[in-house]
Amino acid sequence: MAKLRKLRVALAIAESGAIANAARQLGLSQPAVSRALQSLEAELGITLFHRSSRRLAASEAGILLVRRIGRAQEQLRIAELELPAMSGEAARSRPSLTIHAADHEFAALLAVAAHGTVSAGARHAGLSQPALNRSLRALENRAGLPLFHRTTAGMRLTPPGEALLRRVKLCFSEIRQGLEEVEILKGATGGQIRIGALPLTRVRLAPVAVERLLTRYPEAEIAIVDGTYGSLLMALRQGDIDVLVGTIRRPAPVEGIVSEELFEDDVVMVVGARHPLAGRRRVDLADCLGFPWVLPFKGVPLRLQFEAALRAFGLEAPKRVIETDSVVAVRTLLMNGERVAILSRHQVHHEVEAGTLTILPVRIECTNRQVGLTMRADYVPTPLAAALLDELRGVAAEISEARPHAPA
Repeated sequence: MAKLRKLRVALAIAESGAIANAARQLGLSQPAVSRALQSLEAELGITLFHRSSRRLAASEAGILLVRRIGRAQEQLRIAELELPAMSGEAARSRPSLTIHAADHEFAALLAVAAHGTVSAGARHAGLSQPALNRSLRALENRAGLPLFHRTTAGMRLTPPGEALLRRVKLCFSEIRQGLEEVEILKGATGGQIRIGALPLTRVRLAPVAVERLLTRYPEAEIAIVDGTYGSLLMALRQGDIDVLVGTIRRPAPVEGIVSEELFEDDVVMVVGARHPLAGRRRVDLADCLGFPWVLPFKGVPLRLQFEAALRAFGLEAPKRVIETDSVVAVRTLLMNGERVAILSRHQVHHEVEAGTLTILPVRIECTNRQVGLTMRADYVPTPLAAALLDELRGVAAEISEARPHAPA
């Protein structure tokens, strides 16, 4: 990835329109600014600015990259406001993160935060421990606050450290996306994208959309990341994933995220193909309660809705229950025994088609869940990400149109 110093030079030139002005803005010599720009253009293999006798004008590639650099710098500016507010002290004059912080300082923060100790972080970053320690101390001096609690068990982020880590990750995410946009402008069909997929979307929506995307961007590096809603939401807010696909939470649990509904999920009652209730044309809810169950954990919205539906019919909740949030475990338990489960129709799509699981003809009075996309409110997709969002919307429309009516 291009060094921050060169990227800041490109941004200053775009803002000021001249090498001399950019040099004054950055406190560098004009030859240093010229060399940094030439080095960046050589590294990227494309012209970022058109030279004229009066000013430098950004090329199409320059416009794309400078927009992303500006967004990256904005994340560091936000950090400069957040950190003094967390100190409880009057803000002191200190070197600016946006102007003076270097790549190796941020790399030290990322490495230690990811690996928990200076030694492990240094090994991962390919640095000596003293070098990494110096970089981390320099960043803490700029921040004016300790970024880690140093304990015998390792390094644990302080609240200021967590705040800065998030902004640094978002900063580097913007830079990565800017460099990808330049490569796509040059004709590349690659790029990186990370999708956070909740259980409802791992079986059909996300995999099918990704396969279709790869026909358009065959060199793209795509990761489908699973996890709980909480862990994926944190990853989304830090820029570790680009989009979260799954059940939408309304209202949003945190500020700064937006959601787009794609379709409504319907909840069904599922058993193994050899279950005593499988194949019956009519099944009552009470018939199912004589069998052991697999249910979500207590307190999960679907579990609460299911138990409320039972109470509405004057029925007690099942007693013989295995609790799990693993769809794989649920499928295995259903296929190998006489248990009953409540799941999304989409989570058992392939097993029902293959005949290993059966959906019982029972109406469950559970609120249909909204399934869709969750992104950061300030997120600007790359062409690759925009294409993925289009594919997700297309596959979701097909799923919604193919959904059968609930049993009467």
